Amino acid sequence: MSARTKRLKYNITELDHEFHYFIKNMSCRAVMRLPYTYRCRMATQASDCKHIINFFNYFRMMYCSIDIDDKATEVLFMLLFSFICVAFLWLMSFSIGTYYSPVLKIISLKLHMNEYLAGVTFLAFGNCSPEIIANLMPVRADAPIFTITVGNTLAIILLSGGTVCFLRPFRMNGHSTLRDLLFLLLGVEVLRFVMIKEGAVTLGEGIVLFLIYVVYVAINIADLALLRYYIRKLRRELEYLESLTPQPIKEINAKLRKLISWEEQDDIGIKDTTKYRRSRDTGNHFSNMTSSGYFVTPIPERRSEHVDYESNRTALYDSENPRNLQLFTEFLQSLNPVDPEAWQLGGWSNRIYLIARCPLVFVLQLFIPVVDYEKVKHGWSKLLNCTQIVTNPFVVITLVHCSWGVQRLQKLAHNPRLQCLHVVPLPDSPASYCDLPALSNGRAAQLPPLPW
Repeated sequence: MSARTKRLKYNITELDHEFHYFIKNMSCRAVMRLPYTYRCRMATQASDCKHIINFFNYFRMMYCSIDIDDKATEVLFMLLFSFICVAFLWLMSFSIGTYYSPVLKIISLKLHMNEYLAGVTFLAFGNCSPEIIANLMPVRADAPIFTITVGNTLAIILLSGGTVCFLRPFRMNGHSTLRDLLFLLLGVEVLRFVMIKEGAVTLGEGIVLFLIYVVYVAINIADLALLRYYIRKLRRELEYLESLTPQPIKEINAKLRKLISWEEQDDIGIKDTTKYRRSRDTGNHFSNMTSSGYFVTPIPERRSEHVDYESNRTALYDSENPRNLQLFTEFLQSLNPVDPEAWQLGGWSNRIYLIARCPLVFVLQLFIPVVDYEKVKHGWSKLLNCTQIVTNPFVVITLVHCSWGVQRLQKLAHNPRLQCLHVVPLPDSPASYCDLPALSNGRAAQLPPLPW
């Protein structure tokens, strides 16, 4: 059937076509300015609402599934979504501290990195990857992305850096700090050149900006290799000086101090955090931080001892024990969302907090494997980890395909080849009703007219 035949059969006018293209090009933010009766329809028909939302369509949840029809209910659910957002932020913080950070230390240890190189590679990528993904989303298609990125960078440097300087005393490495500042100035100047020149940013300029970071990482790797070379050289010099008779004590002590300082820069061992965790669980951590006053940086405590992770791995191993000894006991302990040590050391408020977070922690423990050198057997649970090998791919594939299937159904439902617009005048009302045959099976939905 040709387009002209469709117009004649269904009485489609130019105004109907104009309305169709208006819905197609309308911004999703305009839904909030409509009466509540029409928001569900516009949230499902506006193309922009499906374009800017990735996984959860909040407009359809609020105005179709929940059917909000007044301002008070809308504000109530906005507060509920805000609470869910805070819960997701806590979930992200807990996941990073419990699962991501131990694995990052282990990977850095296996790759023979120091803390500085791990910070400018893995940690830097982990910090900026959410921002990169968010900037590439359609919801930020018309947003001032460069201004947002500069603002986030200033917040990290000034707010986070200032907070760390206030709460935790530390010693800065002179040449590393100078190198970082020089690369920061270089990046700022290149960005300034890109901004003030006429025309759009070219592909070559984008590659130059990316290569600055690549060169920065390469210089850090070369710096670590030179540091380890000079550490080996200094050890050989100390062995030679100790073999002399009489020994040059002053020179040996000076070289020993330099060697200790360099070895601290090269150290990325797994530190024991038991004392810190117990202080945090009992509530003494904050009081110890502020015991000298809110505007006094605390005195640095003794360095944490290194963890013997090889002993932790084989702590419960015995060749005479059966392979599946305490299999289900270990499985249930791994799924326990309440930390027994924190429960015993904490007060009533801390216990309420542990109970409130149980559902979220249980879901994380059920699907995320634990790899932590500080724990016995490095967090290994045979039955739980074997279960995760099967359940995790199944859950990911199910979520991805469900999201893809919903998007395909929405595209089919709003495909102009499968639907047409039929305006039927009613004898008792000057308004018209829109008859939309949604699919080819003849099923139709009668929709009241829009307010305009």
